[in-house]
Amino acid sequence: MNVPIGAPEATGTTERLLALLPDHLRGLDEQAGGVLRALLSAVAVDLDVLEGDLADLYDDWFAETCTARTLPHLADLVGLAEPLPAGPGVDGNRRALVANAVSRHRRKGTLTVLEQVARDASGWPAVAVEYFRLLTTTAHLADVRPDRPAVASLRGAARLDLVGARHDLRRDRTPPAPELIDPTGGALDPLARTPQVRDTAGGRGRHGLARVGVFLFPLRTYRVGPPAGGGDPAGGSGDPDRSTRPSLWSQARLVGDEYRIDPLGRRTPLFAASPAGDGADRLTREEHLPVPLRPRRLLAMLTAARGGAGGPETLPIGVRVGRTGDPLPPERLRVAGLEELAPVAGTQVSVDAVEGRLRVYRDGQAAAPDEVFVRYHHGGLADIGAGTYERSDVHARVLAADPYRGRREVAGQVAVCSDATASVLAVPAVTDALARAEQAWSTDAGQAVGATYVVSVGDNATYPGDLDVRIPAATRLVLVAAAWPDSGRSEGVPHPTPGVYVPDGLRPHLRGGLRVTGGAGSSLVLDGFLVEGDVTVAPGALTALTVSQCTLTGRLTVADDPAGGHRDLRVSLVRSVVGSVRLAPVVPLLAVSECVADATGTGDGVALSAVGAHLSIEGSTIRGTASVRSVDAGNCLFDGRLTTEHRQVGCLRYCYAGPGSRGPQRFRCHPPDDTGTAGPPVYAALDPGSPMYLALARDCPTVLAEGGEDGSEMGVHHHLGRPLRRAAARQHLAPHAPAGLDLGVFGS
Repeated sequence: MNVPIGAPEATGTTERLLALLPDHLRGLDEQAGGVLRALLSAVAVDLDVLEGDLADLYDDWFAETCTARTLPHLADLVGLAEPLPAGPGVDGNRRALVANAVSRHRRKGTLTVLEQVARDASGWPAVAVEYFRLLTTTAHLADVRPDRPAVASLRGAARLDLVGARHDLRRDRTPPAPELIDPTGGALDPLARTPQVRDTAGGRGRHGLARVGVFLFPLRTYRVGPPAGGGDPAGGSGDPDRSTRPSLWSQARLVGDEYRIDPLGRRTPLFAASPAGDGADRLTREEHLPVPLRPRRLLAMLTAARGGAGGPETLPIGVRVGRTGDPLPPERLRVAGLEELAPVAGTQVSVDAVEGRLRVYRDGQAAAPDEVFVRYHHGGLADIGAGTYERSDVHARVLAADPYRGRREVAGQVAVCSDATASVLAVPAVTDALARAEQAWSTDAGQAVGATYVVSVGDNATYPGDLDVRIPAATRLVLVAAAWPDSGRSEGVPHPTPGVYVPDGLRPHLRGGLRVTGGAGSSLVLDGFLVEGDVTVAPGALTALTVSQCTLTGRLTVADDPAGGHRDLRVSLVRSVVGSVRLAPVVPLLAVSECVADATGTGDGVALSAVGAHLSIEGSTIRGTASVRSVDAGNCLFDGRLTTEHRQVGCLRYCYAGPGSRGPQRFRCHPPDDTGTAGPPVYAALDPGSPMYLALARDCPTVLAEGGEDGSEMGVHHHLGRPLRRAAARQHLAPHAPAGLDLGVFGS
């Protein structure tokens, strides 16, 4: 790099060089006008470059600190001839794969090494099973093995519970796949079997004399509620201890005479939190895996907590009856189907871990209190839709890509918290926050007009009622699920900075629709919400609408404007789940990225209706018919009829289009043209409450499951690269397989 003489970068090095000279030479140089200092400043520039190169060379000796281009060379030195795995979720594990290569080669063939290599290559937890140890054999008195009985005992409920038939994540398909009936895919099945002679291709032929299986677990666990160790998930405005606030708990949904832990009332299995970090020298057990919570495992955890082994916060579920009540102790939580109610007075709750259901009893009789709050863990395959995952990176990209042309600096911000006593700055409802924003816009000195205004909802509460907001011209409103941390205090009063917020760990529930009216050049960004209703753009001149990382059960609608508005409106969907999208014919552009539009539950089955818009869509799944003016699509599943008006514009790349579709030219699509027919996609689950919702099943046609760009799958989970991860695991496991044994990779 070229740095002028005397530049600040070289100042420290110049002083360091001058300090090496005798004092009398420095004095003579000052008398001469600093000629020697100027010379050393020029030398210091190149010296800084040289020292930086030497530091980089030293860092390149270690896999943990080397540059990305050096890592493959270190892999060659330690004998990793296979290409290093690439893709989302595995880049951080590539260094571990190289750093531990030598020690793992010394221990090759052991189960711990197989699990560690599979985890580093795929980015998912893994379990290795030696199936030759699970074969029924004739007992010999010199080698008695009571752990492998030839006949299963029907009284051993704890062992039979791991065989399967407890969790059907594909409950809406008949018959369900065996690897999804069992929450662990058979990895923890302890029962011995008769030998099988089939090979391991297709997931069969596992139990053999020379078989070793490695199971991959792609699900993730998400916690809804306060962190396990207390404290605040992201910091808060004016609240010293948010962990005790009821608003951080999620409100259970009353359905009939029972409650559902899901705010929408969907059936969803409970999960237990996986321990942070992975042990290097221990075999993976059920408690280390992101799998649905078995009822007997929940009973064991409750029994341990009742005996004093850990507090209620260590349990995978907590229940609070009433907004001001304390969480129920473990003695008041009972496992449905395995425990009777305790002979005590007061409130007890029966928990169904399989369906995510609760039944409340008061003095032994069924009750239906007004409010029941829960904290729990649920599972999912990807960070799609509303969730408590970290959303900062996507949120920043959404704000940067917003076509809003006004002042992007935040002129004002208001926090929302359903607990009105939590903060002196927060308001108790979203409607109050929107009213405060409109009041700021309506004043003559309103600095929010012509700039960005933020409304941040900092809890997991349910906010009932429809919302109606009017955004003035050249103004942007950011409605985001985010905590607003304090940046300082003065005389005990918090002073958070507008625009500095943390979109992480929160999933508010808006139980109602949202209607927005915008002036010329205005913009709305909706991020991180579970919206039980419709989002409607009323007649006006809104310029941009962005729905990011949200779950919308209803429709996203842009109404017709008789005055000719919405001609400049751009609608964007990013990592969201919506019921359907209906745009007025004058809307010119619809951009969709890594989203789901599922209209199968609606009466007409229309997922996208934007006859005047150009659709730019990437990595998404559309279930239902889609009608647009033109389309540019990549790695998408149009599970329904796609109709475009302008077929000479745009392109379909690595996509599937349902029967009867009429679209533009196709590149490596399935079927290859409008006249062809192809097998439809096969999903692991169609229930929105399932952790495997709309994930392509293992029996899905290969042209779809591996037909995306770079050999990944089509649809909303394309960015996960599941086929690439499985291939990387097989490739890197091969050199570590025990000698003479056949190694199979299952799951995911």
